[in-house]
Amino acid sequence: MARAASAAGASVVVAARRVERLRDLAGELPSATAVRCDVAVDEDRVRLIETALDRYGRLDGLVNNAGVSEPGPASREAVETFRRQLEINLVAPFALAALAARAMRELPGSARSIVNVSSIMGLRSTAPMPEAGYVASKAGLIGLTRELASQWGRHRIRVNALAPGFFPSEMTDGLVSADGGAPHWITGGTPLGRLGRPEDLDGALVFLLSAAASFVTGHTLVVDGGFTTR
Repeated sequence: MARAASAAGASVVVAARRVERLRDLAGELPSATAVRCDVAVDEDRVRLIETALDRYGRLDGLVNNAGVSEPGPASREAVETFRRQLEINLVAPFALAALAARAMRELPGSARSIVNVSSIMGLRSTAPMPEAGYVASKAGLIGLTRELASQWGRHRIRVNALAPGFFPSEMTDGLVSADGGAPHWITGGTPLGRLGRPEDLDGALVFLLSAAASFVTGHTLVVDGGFTTR
């Protein structure tokens, strides 16, 4: 996503907990800043927004893409596990979006954009894979997206969500593989017959961040190869 935004002309601030990987990524991009950040920590969120403003003087877009997944039957899922997923997948995006919105509305210029990365699991159950906490958090993020869009439209801030289907990633490691391998219930249930590829999200993300989506807000854009059609 950072590469896609950069290719579209954005100056990018990349944030995560693993500094070396961040620096490697930032080094690939023509105008990028790496910030070590745990989105579940208040001070880290504030420092992330302040760094973006100090480095570039403005904030035009925010992509909330941090998340955790801890599958398991709901009857045996600890409340603390459920709470942790809500904290990172829902509470942290809200807090970061609120900080970003306060910075965005004080700056002159064109409309700003916030993109929350939800999941198709925010739109349906994960059967046969049990994930109550993840489903609840991602469904909550879709609802939050609508509400923030409603409240912040008057400040020229658009808020939308992406709902990816199944993509190879660290989170899905063990379920799907980088070479396209996946259980039949995934590939067989996807009309396009394959997993998503990283580049499949590029156009959707750039669209929602850019002026091409200037009249789109409160929307959840599903990128799943048709999985949710069945």
